[in-house]
Amino acid sequence: MLPRVCEPPPLDPKLEADVYREMDHGDVNRGFVRDLFESGPVGPRVIDLGCGPALIPITLCETAAAIVEGSRPAVSHGSDLSSLQVMGVDHCVDMLELARVELEFAGMLGQIQLEQVDLNDPDGLQSELAETVISNTVLHHLESPINALRLGIKALRPGGRLFVRDLYRPETDREVERLVELHGGSAEAATSGIDPRQLLRQSLHAALTLEEIREIVATLGIDPGCVNMTSNRHWTLDCVRPERQS
Repeated sequence: MLPRVCEPPPLDPKLEADVYREMDHGDVNRGFVRDLFESGPVGPRVIDLGCGPALIPITLCETAAAIVEGSRPAVSHGSDLSSLQVMGVDHCVDMLELARVELEFAGMLGQIQLEQVDLNDPDGLQSELAETVISNTVLHHLESPINALRLGIKALRPGGRLFVRDLYRPETDREVERLVELHGGSAEAATSGIDPRQLLRQSLHAALTLEEIREIVATLGIDPGCVNMTSNRHWTLDCVRPERQS
């Protein structure tokens, strides 16, 4: 089993934010939002922990609008999507600046709110703010992922839903390299000088195994069975806010 190796802090946060935005996460983001809607209720208030350039909040709102208009099949979970409001939070100022540009371009400055929040700060969010808290491939960036999960649970209203997806750490370097070959894109295509394949490699080494995330959620009062593998490199946690708060 490979040990977990946390990612090095970015030497140039703005450059890394630009690199992230340059990478094509469209299919992954759409898959995340599709699975979110298909597997449970959403909103009307949603918080995205570690929103980055706000591409998932934008996709979320676009999908909700299509469902309300009838151009996409309706979800059968009693979600009030006509009044959906999303708060995207991130600690990186440069990411939030990119997000504001994306929101302005998408015409969603009124529907999506941005806040700078440290996911390690237990007071970063007020209690019981939203019916749904989501997060996509953020926990592996954190030295102590449990802090972000605690914050997400705190921000949920009673009966609210936590939907978190992140990378899975393979057992061998060989498997890491196989996934990098499959999903890392082309180093030659990067215009920033930073190899996206190396970023993915570091992320896979920094990710949690299924066993590790299940152990973490169990300490938070969540059934470990709520965490399952959902792709060849992702696990997903989908649960209701636990009654017991740790």
